[in-house]
Amino acid sequence: MKTDSHLSRFRSLAEVIEHCGREQPDLELYRFVEDGDRVVASLTSGQLLSRVRGIAQQLVEAQLVGERALLLYPPGLEFLVGFAACVYAGVVAVPVYPPEPGRLEKALPLLMGIIRNANPRAILGDSMTLELARMLTGDIEGADEKVWLATDTVAGAAEARRPRPPTEETLAFLQYTSGSTGAPKGVALSHGNLLHNLAVIQERFEHTRQSQGVIWLPSYHDMGLIGGILQPLYAGFPVVLMSPFDFLKKPLHWLRAITRFQATTSGGPAFSFDLCTRSVPDSALDTLDLSSWSVAFVGSDVVRWEGLNAFAKKFARCGFRMEAFYPCYGLAESTLFVSGGDKAAAPVVRPAPASSGGEPHVLVGCGRAGADSEILIVDAQTRTPLEDGQVGEIWARGPSVARGYWENPEQTQESFGAQLAGEDSRRYLRTGDLGLIQDGELFITGRIKEVLKIRGKNHFPRDIEVTAEDSEPQMIRRGCSAAFVTNDDADLIVVIEVRKPDGAEEALSEARIAALCETVRAAITAKHGLSAAGVVLVPPGTVPKTSSGKVRRVVCKDQYLAGELPMLGAWRRRG
Repeated sequence: MKTDSHLSRFRSLAEVIEHCGREQPDLELYRFVEDGDRVVASLTSGQLLSRVRGIAQQLVEAQLVGERALLLYPPGLEFLVGFAACVYAGVVAVPVYPPEPGRLEKALPLLMGIIRNANPRAILGDSMTLELARMLTGDIEGADEKVWLATDTVAGAAEARRPRPPTEETLAFLQYTSGSTGAPKGVALSHGNLLHNLAVIQERFEHTRQSQGVIWLPSYHDMGLIGGILQPLYAGFPVVLMSPFDFLKKPLHWLRAITRFQATTSGGPAFSFDLCTRSVPDSALDTLDLSSWSVAFVGSDVVRWEGLNAFAKKFARCGFRMEAFYPCYGLAESTLFVSGGDKAAAPVVRPAPASSGGEPHVLVGCGRAGADSEILIVDAQTRTPLEDGQVGEIWARGPSVARGYWENPEQTQESFGAQLAGEDSRRYLRTGDLGLIQDGELFITGRIKEVLKIRGKNHFPRDIEVTAEDSEPQMIRRGCSAAFVTNDDADLIVVIEVRKPDGAEEALSEARIAALCETVRAAITAKHGLSAAGVVLVPPGTVPKTSSGKVRRVVCKDQYLAGELPMLGAWRRRG
């Protein structure tokens, strides 16, 4: 099934907001729930349009058209109102992680860095968050000169003055990357980028007005914002939103929401499905009905077949089908969606290439490129396309690819200006990801910056981390490990988050630490033929991650070398 492209009808996201508000004014477009089933706030398309017009009027009167506005909101519906008002008025939105008193040590430096780079003229948020932000950002140059607007105090309006409506070329927002391998950068996305990507997602997911979404992903991150908030608005179907903290606290709440609202579309990073497999008790399975779930999109990191299979087997009695899984590939630099398969098809799998080192394992396919787009596998050194089945860097081009990085021309040229050898016209996005194409299907194998070269062979860190996690699953937290090498001798270090055994009240004994380290070392040697130089055990929540759940291995390595990791215990090779 193919849907009509909206690109011919809409020139900007502002027109999408107008269209949905006028054509479906009574559609309860957004609902926000707690505990998976308790609705605490809702917003119809008509109410959204009215709220947006009221805020947009103030943005225009403050002469902010074309300027940047930082969005500081906790999880909830007020964020999407503020974001929609910005794009409606032609103001460049800059979504960021809101400051939390309990996480200031980690979150504040990132927030300050984004403020300095984006240099916003305005800061939008709800009243409570803005009050905290004023105190935290008081030393930012020109803080008192910025427009501070609490959008929850602004009334709706029947109309809004827009001196120049946005077009496809108008800059819509800056999406700061999650920074899994380096400092976050602001990806500059136009209204045209968004419209094309939203059309591709609607076509591939086969969304209609009868679809129903459930999304727990962070709204300031590309997957949550574009896939979870803007896609329902674009395609005209309702979505239930929930806080990511609600999901992380109790993953059952996510599945409970899918059951209660009979969701057809929901998903997240690969770790979210693993978390449900481990933490949802068997006693709760009879209370769940997942038979309506037809698009269980999974992406954001390398997708493991073992994880998908374990989830499908556990929740089969709840009506979940393997065919519902929709592995896909994307990144902020290409708005969100880069590739995906057919909605009704089961995931495509193939053996990993032997050159990756260690025992063979299974790769999961992430489909093919979206409409009017192209994906190539390229030898990064020679800049020549590779044959089917060969691993190389993933290059992409098409209408969804962003303009570049905000105020960073050198990095923009390096990442967005790639050319094949002997060509001088076509420009490609270098994704920094490694993969292969087989029979038209894209398979992701890892990231270039994270490949571990040990004794002349390439190893992907996630393969080693999975081996470590599988060696003692009751104690080692899934998706919370980091493998890296520390020097020219390629000494392999594995950092692992561990939990206390059930019922344990005291710290792990030295004997238990030694035994766990030995188990991990033996498993890595047996499966990959590698001798780890160190195994480091750390408390839960220690291994640094991006907002989308990707392990920040480079950051973890830096913390290890600087002696900044809070260790529970460790084993290191002597000599």
